[in-house]
Parts: sequence; C-alpha cells; structure tokens
Amino acid sequence: MGKKLGMTHDLWWLTLSMGLWGLGFGLYGILWPLYIEKLGGNAVSVGIMSTIAGIATALVVFPGGYLADRIDRRTIVLWGWILGVPVPFLFAWAPSWQWLIPGVLLYFGSAFSTPALQAVVVEEAQSNHLSTAYNIVMSVFGAGMVVGPPIGAYLATHWSYQTVFILSGFLYLLSTLAIVPVKSHPPQQSIKPKRPRWTPKGRPRLFQWMMFAAGLAIVQGMAFPYVVPFWKSVSHFSLQTIGYLGSLGILCGTLSGPVWGKVGEKYGITNTIGWGLGLVTLGWLAILWAPTSVTWALISGVFRGTGESARGLQGVAVGRVVRREEAGTAYGLFNLVTESAGALAPLPGGLLYTHWPYAPLILATFLTGLIAWWLVNGLPGRPLPPPPVMES
Repeated sequence: MGKKLGMTHDLWWLTLSMGLWGLGFGLYGILWPLYIEKLGGNAVSVGIMSTIAGIATALVVFPGGYLADRIDRRTIVLWGWILGVPVPFLFAWAPSWQWLIPGVLLYFGSAFSTPALQAVVVEEAQSNHLSTAYNIVMSVFGAGMVVGPPIGAYLATHWSYQTVFILSGFLYLLSTLAIVPVKSHPPQQSIKPKRPRWTPKGRPRLFQWMMFAAGLAIVQGMAFPYVVPFWKSVSHFSLQTIGYLGSLGILCGTLSGPVWGKVGEKYGITNTIGWGLGLVTLGWLAILWAPTSVTWALISGVFRGTGESARGLQGVAVGRVVRREEAGTAYGLFNLVTESAGALAPLPGGLLYTHWPYAPLILATFLTGLIAWWLVNGLPGRPLPPPPVMES
C-alpha cells in the first residue's frame, strides 16, 4: 500500500509527527481570533497578528531552505519542531493580546524548517507518486485538526483557554519525538555554480508558480482569518458550533488531499488547482447566501475545506521544476515570496471587516472565482499541445 502511495519509512514518521502537531494546533487554531478578543484585541488586532506571523515566516524560510541544501535536512526539521514546543505555554501565560507576539514570533520563526521538510518529502517520494505522497504528508496536519477544535472549544468553555494551550504544548512535544526515528538526509551533492541563477530569467517556471501562489495567498489571506469572527458576531454561533464547523472543513481537506494528488497526476496540476478553487468559491457563496444558517455553514465548510486542499499541489509543482538536491533553496524562495505576500493581506482584510463584516468575504469570493476560471480556461504560459505531424 505504501509503495502505491509513494510512501517510505521516513515519510510515515513525518506523517505521524504532522498529525500530532496538527492535533495540538487544532486545539486552539480555530479559536485563536476569539482568544485575541478575550485578551482585549479586535479585528485589526487579528490582522496584526496574522501580518506578524507572515513576516516572521518570510524572514526565515529562505535561509532555512538555503541551509537545507547544505546541511542535514533532518536536523533542520528537528530543531524547527523543538523551537515550537514552548509556544503554547507562552500563549497560556499571556496577560494581554500584545503579549502573544513573542509566542507568534517564535512559532512562525520556527518555519525555517519547512523547506527542509518539503525537500525531504521530494527526496523520499517516488517521482511518479510525488503528488500523492506530498499531499499525504502535508494534509495529515489537518487530520489532527479535525479532532482538535471541538475538544479545544469544550475545554475553553468548561475549563479555560490555559488548559487548551497546556495540552497543546504536550502534543507538540510528542510530535517532536516522532521526528527522532527519521534517518539523516545529508546534502545529495555540492551546488555547482554553472546552474541557472535564482532569477525569473534563470528559473522561469519556478517564478511563474511563485507569483501565482503569492497572488492567491493575498486573496485568501484577506478573508480566512475573519471567518470565525464573522460566525461569532454576524451568525451568532456558539463556541461549540464554531469548533465543529472548523473540524468539518479540516476533515474534508484532509480526506481530499490524497485524492487531489491522484487527480493532479492524471489531469495536471493547473486544472486540478482550478477545480479546487471553484469549490472554495462555492464555499464562500454558501456563507454569504445564508450567514445565520448552520446548515449552509456546514455546506460552506465542506466546499472550502475540500477545495482549499488542492492548493497543496503548488508545492508539488515546485518539486517538479527543480532538482532534488536544490529543492531546499527552491522551497525557501517559494515560501519567502508567498509568505511575504500573505503577510500583507490580513490588515486590509481587517479594515474591511471593521467597516463591514461581509466585505472581505465578498471580495475573496469574486477573486477566487476569477482565478479558478482563469486556471481552468486560460492560464497564461501554459504549454501548448504539440502541432500535428504532417504526413509527407
């Protein structure tokens, strides 16, 4: 079964680790905007936190990717996990929302390990099953988050947010221990100076995907942080309901990840991402159609969770256009650009939400639908089919 999916011993350990980390993050991830509000913040504060997270990530991913091609990748991954373990405890002890900033900086600063993780997946997975294996490892993070939100909501309602964060910290520790059995992944070979430079001219396909992913990160980043505040202030859903809605969306994303991988292998990455974004558009429309309906919120969660999972194929595209021995640098550059772009989006989204809660959702609906149509019907730069061979 593992060979058919392109999975190896190391990839299964990474999958377990990602699942445990996802469970820990899921305990508070959905409730994060509400915790900021509980500590005295508002919608703009949520945007500020998201921007800080994006900037912190952008500052570390490229150096992390550069190192991932020069020193042992497993070591980089392990240290990234270790730095993230104390973060939930810092959140638990924060007396006001401003005191969450050090934990946010540490958590997203540990993202220097992300390019190394992605490079290990590309290195380990069989090339003909890269899409499936990559999506399994990356999307299983959501499997842990399926269980996390309702548990976190229950603990926050009946106990305290501090209980939620302490439990999360212990799960992060278990996730880190799951990295230990992964074997060393030293650099495959030295970097040769004759290879194309990391410029749009030298790496046109890589930069095309980076620019696309950056634009998509901006579009989605304007609205996603404000779905939970929207459900609370406009829909008037309870904390438990919000937790279950979050779990449903994540469950759909987790289950559909490997499926999107298979679809991408058969029909192409560009079309598959377009179909996924079409489902995300339907999900946004479902929220706007009946904002106070739990049923339509459930439908929205199914569409958005399932469709959003297709975005993971962007990482597969990067892995296919670069050599495996330089995948760390490529993913570092890719994450630098996308995280920098995504860091810009939450603040304008927060301003729009403050003036009218519907505004960021409406804008995201229109732009996501436009991008989906563009991908499926007319993405510039697509390779044209070969001309028919003329018989002599």
